[in-house]
Amino acid sequence: MASTSSSAGACRPLVIAFLLAALLPMAHGADKKAAAAPPPAKTPVMTQEQLRDCLARKDKLTKDTDAAVKSKAAVAAQRAEIDSSGKALEDEAATLDRTSEDAVGAYNAKVVERNGKVDAYRAKAEAYNAEVESVLQTKEAYEKACADRRYDDRDLSDLQKKK
Repeated sequence: MASTSSSAGACRPLVIAFLLAALLPMAHGADKKAAAAPPPAKTPVMTQEQLRDCLARKDKLTKDTDAAVKSKAAVAAQRAEIDSSGKALEDEAATLDRTSEDAVGAYNAKVVERNGKVDAYRAKAEAYNAEVESVLQTKEAYEKACADRRYDDRDLSDLQKKK
């Protein structure tokens, strides 16, 4: 009879999900920061091209973060389905007629199907982890290039009009 154990390594998606949850308000809060008063005059004022680049980086960060949040929900739903099917298999194993070759074969087929879902979940979780890493890198690049940089409000207004 096949095993019904849960997938190993499920903690990493949770840790990365926690990081992403912390990231989400920052990406969406960037609009508020841009509308706030510019930082002190210690740094040179960004050119309109630099400001355009920063706005594009901010948009990318927001889009990437939103996509990662959707992926997180898909991974969580897939995990819930796996957990549910594992519980159902455990319950079924308790009442399984082990003397019936057909019953044991049907049960084993369900275990094989669930194991396939576990493998698909692992692949999706790894893709999600890579997506989160990409979001974190995008955030870091945005902060390095754009955070606490001064800009001319007229340049911002001009760029927003062009959109």
